[in-house]
Amino acid sequence: MKSSQKSRFNEYRELNKIGLETFSFDMHNVLDYPIDKLIINLKNEIIKTYAKHDKWIKLEKENPEKFEELNEIAERSGSNLDIQMHEYLEDIFYTEDELYALFEIKIIYAFKHLEINIKKLLSAAYNDRAINKRMNWESISQYLNSKNLNIKNLLGYEEVNQLRLVNNSIKHSDKQNDESILHIPEFKNIDNITHLELEKFYNRIKKSPNDFLNSLTNVIYKDIYEFSEERIANIAESLALRMEKDNATKLSKLLLKYYK
Repeated sequence: MKSSQKSRFNEYRELNKIGLETFSFDMHNVLDYPIDKLIINLKNEIIKTYAKHDKWIKLEKENPEKFEELNEIAERSGSNLDIQMHEYLEDIFYTEDELYALFEIKIIYAFKHLEINIKKLLSAAYNDRAINKRMNWESISQYLNSKNLNIKNLLGYEEVNQLRLVNNSIKHSDKQNDESILHIPEFKNIDNITHLELEKFYNRIKKSPNDFLNSLTNVIYKDIYEFSEERIANIAESLALRMEKDNATKLSKLLLKYYK
């Protein structure tokens, strides 16, 4: 092999190593910021509507004569203060449903975003055409298991798996309290899950996808580029069980050509 070819080969290997080492550093969830702005606005609407509702409750309690006077004025226009207060509560319930939907979107996107990044990572690391857009969490797990990579030991796995379960519950369950998520802290002993529980859950796990991705990147890097004496011995033994001496000699000579 020519020295220029060896140099390019070594450069290619080093560039791949650097790319893998830094792969997950720019994995940013682009949906969080715009949705968080909507959530803040909706929460402010709820606060303002509660304030209007509570103002009438306070007036009715502290100054019933004034309340009755204003109620009579409202009745002349075909309404009354009880209806008005009920409408305030209806507005609050509607806005809370909107908040629930937004947190559902955040959760679904967070898991999808993680799946996309894992597939991108695997494709870049292993250059394997078997990795495609149709792969889901189950097939990704099977692929990693085929590489003897146990994802259950990785940092953030527990939270990421909870994210997967809640994502599946949102997308596929027609029950308010899906049994598959009732072991998750935010949903234990909850009869009716609201946006508050979804928010607590999301805030707890939102950094875990990046933690998991970084941890996965590290173990993939070790799988591809780090060879301990024990690992080399295992590879040698595995090949020796299948390869004749002549072929082993040819392999060793060809391999060494890339380093001379």
